[in-house]
Amino acid sequence: MDSDLIVVGGGPVGAALGLLLPRHGLRAIVLEATEFPRDKPCGEGLLPSGARILQDLGVDLRAAGFPPLAGVRYRLGEAGRAGSALGRFSSGCGFGVRRLRLDAILAEKAGVRTGVRVTDVRTDPRGVAVETSQGQLRARAVIGADGLRSRVRDWLGWTHPPTGAARYGLVGHVHVPDLDWGEIRVTLLDEVEVYAAPAGPSELLVAVLGARGSLRRPGASVMDSYREFSARAHPELASADLTGRVWGAGPFAVRPGAVAGGRVFLAGDAAGFLDPLTGDAISAGLNQALALSGFLAHDLDSAPSRYRRWWAAQWRRRRFVSHLARTLTGSSHLAGRAMRGANRRPQALTSLLEVNDGSRPLWRIGLRDWAALGGFAARRS
Repeated sequence: MDSDLIVVGGGPVGAALGLLLPRHGLRAIVLEATEFPRDKPCGEGLLPSGARILQDLGVDLRAAGFPPLAGVRYRLGEAGRAGSALGRFSSGCGFGVRRLRLDAILAEKAGVRTGVRVTDVRTDPRGVAVETSQGQLRARAVIGADGLRSRVRDWLGWTHPPTGAARYGLVGHVHVPDLDWGEIRVTLLDEVEVYAAPAGPSELLVAVLGARGSLRRPGASVMDSYREFSARAHPELASADLTGRVWGAGPFAVRPGAVAGGRVFLAGDAAGFLDPLTGDAISAGLNQALALSGFLAHDLDSAPSRYRRWWAAQWRRRRFVSHLARTLTGSSHLAGRAMRGANRRPQALTSLLEVNDGSRPLWRIGLRDWAALGGFAARRS
C-alpha cells in the first residue's frame, strides 16, 4: 500500500483531511490536479465552526490577513433601502477567506501533491486503486473531495441529476480601499440576491445569485449585468475596479446517491451542495472532514455506515435552513416581515445562524424566535 488514505482534491476540505488523518495515525496522500495559487468561484465566507477547525490545525487566520466577520446583514431592495436586519455569530467570529490565498496556505501546510490528475478510481478486495497522470497508487480507502463536479462521484455512479429550479451565480472581486464592513451583506433585489463579503483588507467578493435567465439583462453583456446588479445593491461600488475576472458558477444543487460505500467516501461539495445563499459550504466541508477522520480512525469497516448516518443528520439540518432562506428571500413581502420581526427580536436571526453553522440544534429555536422570523414578533417597548 502506498498510503492508508488517498484524498482526491486539494481544496480546503482535502487539505484539512491531509492534516487531520495523520493526527489519528493514518497516512494520507492528497492529490490535486491544478497548481497553487489558483482562483475559483466561491462565497469565501468561513463560519465560526470552520474557523475553529482551521485554527486548531494551526492556521492563524488573522495573521494571514483574512478579515473577521461578526455576522450576516440581510437587506431588502436597492441599497437596502426597504429594510435590513443583522444576525450575529454568537459562537465566535467568522472570516472572509480569499480562496486564491487560503487554498495555497492549506495546500502547503498539508503537503498536497499538485499537478497530479486522477483519471480513475477502482475498488477491489485488497483496497482501492487510484489511477493518476503519474501512475497508479494504492490505499486502504479513498476520499473524493474534488468539488461540486466531482469525478470520483461520477466514476462510482453516485451523481444524480439536480432537481428543482436550477440556480446560478456570477462571482467577482472589487477593490475597496479601507474596507471595514466586518460582516457579510446579502441584498435581495427583484429576481436576484447580491451576496457581498470582505475577502481581504481592501478586497470585496460580490456574487449575484439567481435563475439563469435573471442574471443577464436582455441585450446586456454578462459583465454589464454583473456591474449593474452590484451597483444596485451597493451604489458605492459603481466605479470600483475589478481585481480579476468575473466567473460563472452553477447549477448549484447536488445531492449524490451515496456519500460512502465500500472503501470510498465523499466530502465537501462532492458530498452535496444546496445553495450558496447560506454561506456554509466551506465550514460544512471542514466539519465533514473532522467527523470522517474520526470515523476512519475508529474502524475502517464501520466508517461508511457511521459517516452516512452522521451526514444524513447534517444534510437534513442544512436542507431545512436552505429551504427557509430561499422561501424568505424569494418573496419581498416575506423577507420584509422577517426583517421587521428580526429587528424587534434580534436573537431570532442569530439563532438561525447558529443552526446554519451547526452550533444549535434546530429544536432549540423557540416559538418566539419562529414568530419573529414570520413577522409576528411583538413590538419592543
